Amino acid sequence: MKPDLVLPKDLDHAASLIECCMSCLNRAEVEFAKDNMEDAERWVTEYHRCKRDLDKLIDKKKQSEKMQLLANDLKAKGINIELIKKLTAGNSES
Repeated sequence: MKPDLVLPKDLDHAASLIECCMSCLNRAEVEFAKDNMEDAERWVTEYHRCKRDLDKLIDKKKQSEKMQLLANDLKAKGINIELIKKLTAGNSES
């Protein structure tokens, strides 16, 4: 996996999820080869869980990049985003 697909702070978690995905697929293949369809299906289900969690980390990075672009755009237009942060934080405490 390319390290730039997730946020730097999520890189270790993403690596462990990728390892989990690979392991689940390997286990599913072994169980399938032994005609143990129930266990093979269980490993495929576990693969999908790990893959879903990995997709969430990738989406988190995409959202972060979108927010950074928006912040840069607002700054370029002279809008004080720090003031917006303070105002919205104050409203959420009410």
